[in-house]
Amino acid sequence: MRNSEPGTGTSSASGGPRLLACLIDPATMQAVHELIAARNWRNAEVIDGGLVAARGRLEQSSAPRLLIVDVDDVADPVQSLSELADISPAEMSVIAIGQYNDLSLYRDLLELGVTEYLTKPVTVATLERALLKEERRAAPRQEHKEAQIIVLLGARGGVGTTTVAAGIAWCLAEEEKQSVTLVDLDLHFGNLALSLDLVPGSGLREALEYPTRIDSRLLSSATLSKTERLRVLAAEEALIEQPKVAPGALDAVFNVLRTDCDFIIIDMPRHFDDVARRVVTLASTICIITDLSLAAARDTIRLIELAKGMSPGARRLIIGNHVGANHRGEVSKADFERAVATPLDHVIPFDATVALATSSTGAALPAAMRTSKAAAAIRAIAIQLSGKQPAAKRALMATLLPSWLKRSA
Repeated sequence: MRNSEPGTGTSSASGGPRLLACLIDPATMQAVHELIAARNWRNAEVIDGGLVAARGRLEQSSAPRLLIVDVDDVADPVQSLSELADISPAEMSVIAIGQYNDLSLYRDLLELGVTEYLTKPVTVATLERALLKEERRAAPRQEHKEAQIIVLLGARGGVGTTTVAAGIAWCLAEEEKQSVTLVDLDLHFGNLALSLDLVPGSGLREALEYPTRIDSRLLSSATLSKTERLRVLAAEEALIEQPKVAPGALDAVFNVLRTDCDFIIIDMPRHFDDVARRVVTLASTICIITDLSLAAARDTIRLIELAKGMSPGARRLIIGNHVGANHRGEVSKADFERAVATPLDHVIPFDATVALATSSTGAALPAAMRTSKAAAAIRAIAIQLSGKQPAAKRALMATLLPSWLKRSA
């Protein structure tokens, strides 16, 4: 349940039964008996009584691997479970059951180390879901390369940050075969989900407001699947409401996502609040998306300075988008680069037919217009982020390497 102090606790949970259920109502007992039968567990016990009975049982004999316990027989479940933890081995998992649907109680129990708190009435299905969570937590954690966090900042509104974010994510997922989560942090006006023909729910807001509840299951239910490898986390909150992002919420979200995917790509809102600033400090790569106007040049300079100051170790890519759209007050590429005192890393050409195709199909730009110059430019960005060589360079190396080896022999 939690780490016991040296010298305390009973014998290891491995010496006791697989399951000990201490329950006080017949309906819950019946559900647990059905669960035991469905899983064909032979080494399981169900006894009458809640936390008081569980404490007496643990004081007298070996602890189980899993304890399912009714907490309705005590006035203070959190205090009683805390006392129970003092005599329990750290490896014992606990599923608590009670009649009160109280978020504060839920949080307190999870912080204490309880795997799950279920409110009555309890069914076999709810027990199965809780067991899956317990089994995932108990399973040995596999080595997993931490996901890269790619942050996209628009130098100004209308430069196509969302289109570029969706395009990069699609290329990484479908062409580079990476697992990608695409996050839209503009909870009110973000149109990332809309651009991909997806309907956002309330999961992102709930995760940001209640970080103590965040786990893989919650985020999995909150994400929208565009493809097997590409998931989207977005919201569309009512303008009259202002979600309250809890301290540490973003870190909690990213910590879970990092173990489930290879890349987290974040489409940032235009307003720069504390949440946005925190995201910048977490980035492994910061992509500044800009058109070639003088107004965008000014804000590109400011964003470069921001990135240097808040995330000095992050890679920075300056990406010119809508290049060739002269109606946007565009200056030449050379003049723009002189203005911002740095070269553009990538240039995405403007194509009106591409913009029309992506808006009408609900697909990412490289999926809707695979052979367009804009798609090729976005594909090059994705390849650079993936750390792989472009196909043409790989083919050239494959041709040259045998000749070099022969000369070296």
